Amino acid sequence: MDRITGLSTGSKIVLGCGVLLFFSLFFTWQNLEVDFGRAGIATLALDGWDFWGLLIGLATLAIVAIVAVVHATEVQVSDDVPWEGVMVALGGSIFGLTLLKNLTDADSAWISYLGLALAADIVAGSYLDWSRERGWERQVSRLSRSTRSSPGPS
Repeated sequence: MDRITGLSTGSKIVLGCGVLLFFSLFFTWQNLEVDFGRAGIATLALDGWDFWGLLIGLATLAIVAIVAVVHATEVQVSDDVPWEGVMVALGGSIFGLTLLKNLTDADSAWISYLGLALAADIVAGSYLDWSRERGWERQVSRLSRSTRSSPGPS
């Protein structure tokens, strides 16, 4: 539990939203109505596991595994690989795939839009880690402190 509380905010967001997005694929992402003529109309509830959903699920598992291995364990990983950049790229691809799935599915259910919001949160969390790794947080806070302490116009 200490390892999870010791994670950065971005890593916590990626882990939480990644797990939620993966499990949301098991719920109804699409409601298709099939007309059987005089027999009536049936509504088929389809989960998120089609071709695009499989790609979303695999990319989500990959980003959760990367965050878990790189940030939450003591496994030695290569310092030559920019892991935060890989996470931003994976997060962007998850968002793009989820958006593509929502645009190509007919009669999307509300859970598909929740999946899109979770994918956007994964991008935001991975971006937070990436900017923290590059030291932009320190530069932004230093800049905001210097503008607050500067004298105003005379």
